[in-house]
Amino acid sequence: MTTPTTYSAVVWTKQGLAKLLSASQQGLDLPITHVSAGSEAYTPSDTQTSLRQQQQIVRIGGAEELDNNQLRFSALFDGEKTYDVKEIGIWSEQTLVAVYSIPNQQLNHKAANAAWVEMFTLDVSALPTQNIHFEVGVNNANIFMAEELANLTHAQLLQGKNLIQQAHSNMLIEDRLRKAGF
Repeated sequence: MTTPTTYSAVVWTKQGLAKLLSASQQGLDLPITHVSAGSEAYTPSDTQTSLRQQQQIVRIGGAEELDNNQLRFSALFDGEKTYDVKEIGIWSEQTLVAVYSIPNQQLNHKAANAAWVEMFTLDVSALPTQNIHFEVGVNNANIFMAEELANLTHAQLLQGKNLIQQAHSNMLIEDRLRKAGF
């Protein structure tokens, strides 16, 4: 018997919303710059300024706007640390903008010396999304190009297969010509 999946909304922090409102009023954008992972499960609060047991913080690896209400981005967690992921923080420079955690639930696990790539989709329908942008770091996993890269790889494999078949046909013709004395 499977356990039903529990879904919980991201909690936008008061300081994150204040920073977004301030940027919006000045005609500026709120940069989403980092994602952090922590090891404590709880019900997030809009007054949080940090994760309770933050283990790692990394730069955004890739980002795209799905539509006016959804933003998707990725983050690559790697390195020697190992921990159970039970809380996620979304940052604008030094400001915690949003928190995600579910009481008594593990979200993922980060193993030592292994990379964990996570994709996040944010519902931003209640926010002025025209004032949110992502600052992508150098550790880009190119997750959003997966379909294009797969298609390119497939085309290259087909081309390689055709070249091998052509070379094999040429070898057979040369062998027949050699046996015929040409």
